[in-house]
Amino acid sequence: MIEVIKKGGEKEKFNLNKIKKSLISAVEASDLSQEKKNEIVEEITKRVFDFAKRKKQIFTAEIEAKILLELEENCPQAAKIWREYRLKKRK
Repeated sequence: MIEVIKKGGEKEKFNLNKIKKSLISAVEASDLSQEKKNEIVEEITKRVFDFAKRKKQIFTAEIEAKILLELEENCPQAAKIWREYRLKKRK
């Protein structure tokens, strides 16, 4: 089991569905075809899981950095949306 260490120090079980949900929200706002959106979400979800599964513990900041890196490479428009959402959430 992968344990996620949140910003406040709390720990929780790694939840791939939470990652996928945030990716869907960001990618859905882009102007890509639905097929391409689905493809990007699935590919990035897989890459983030592959990245996280090598660790017993991972910080949310590491997960966020990986997601942002993948979005920048695959859908810069969605990366911008995701970044803006994360900034609002922190306030």
